[in-house]
Amino acid sequence: MKKTSKLLVAVALIAAFLFIPKIGISENSRETGKNLKIAFVQMEKVTQSYYKWQDLQEKYKNDLQYYQGKINKLQKEFEDLKNSGATNDELVKKQQELQLRINEYQKAIQDEYTKKTNELLAEVKEKIVKYAKDNGYNLVLYEPSVLYADELVDITPQIIEMLKTAGVN
Repeated sequence: MKKTSKLLVAVALIAAFLFIPKIGISENSRETGKNLKIAFVQMEKVTQSYYKWQDLQEKYKNDLQYYQGKINKLQKEFEDLKNSGATNDELVKKQQELQLRINEYQKAIQDEYTKKTNELLAEVKEKIVKYAKDNGYNLVLYEPSVLYADELVDITPQIIEMLKTAGVN
């Protein structure tokens, strides 16, 4: 009985291999794979060249200066209080207030610019995808997932030019 069931299973497996079409890569799809159009983009270079990124960096720098001015004012108030002979309790309270404000400012600027940076990166990626589709690319890679890319597949200059042109319109 066991031999019969093993034989039946073996026959069923052989029949399955013979009559079920092969799943996976066919010879035709291998040939198609030879015609893939692949490109590489240096995202950091593209992003840093994008006028919106440069504008964002300038705004970030200005906001940092603004918050630093507020912190400097609070530090001066603390020093004035310290020099006026304030009690230790008053100094501790003012120091805690100063630290609280610094933390609030850091969180505010970090939250704002993390969000804006992510939005900008998503926009750049969308534009790269559109460029790739418009120009018949099947695959576009970017660092850090690429160890080597020949200049022939590097479309970074074209993407930078496209982003510059988009900024003019």
